[in-house]
Amino acid sequence: MSTEANMNRPNEGLYFEEAKPPKPDRLAIMLNMQRELQEKSFKTDFSAMRQEHRLQFIKDMSMALSAELQEALDETGWKPWATSNHINEEAFKGELVDAWHFFMNLMLVSGMDAEELFERYMKKRQVNVTRQAEGYDGVSTKCRGCRRALDDDAVMCHASEVQPGKDCCHYNTPGTLF
Repeated sequence: MSTEANMNRPNEGLYFEEAKPPKPDRLAIMLNMQRELQEKSFKTDFSAMRQEHRLQFIKDMSMALSAELQEALDETGWKPWATSNHINEEAFKGELVDAWHFFMNLMLVSGMDAEELFERYMKKRQVNVTRQAEGYDGVSTKCRGCRRALDDDAVMCHASEVQPGKDCCHYNTPGTLF
């Protein structure tokens, strides 16, 4: 709509999509800030890490993430045998933020950025939607060898064409069937 047309209709065209400043990619901002924190505080250079150091970093960050999630759980009355059903909201949220730091470190060490996380989330979400629509039981679609999901693109296991009801597991010796 032209500017002249807008003058004749004072309430129309006041907000143009182009005129609105784009929202910053908050996830990308947080990842960049986390990378800076790791670089400045711990001299961590994710791009220069040797495989051995990366493996140790992944172990350390995974354990820290798990500990923070446990601390979040501890801020709730989660025990089914206890009568408390409280949620200490502020402390719970604080522990989630602590956990988020370690999750971001895992993303950084894997080279994952905000866009890749979004794309992988959307793809996995569709898998989960399909699983639920098909009555997912969490068992029948898993490799009998390693127990990983056969519908996961990252899993190299597949249903055996040679022996129906068996799976070929990537953990097994090539050519050996379970």
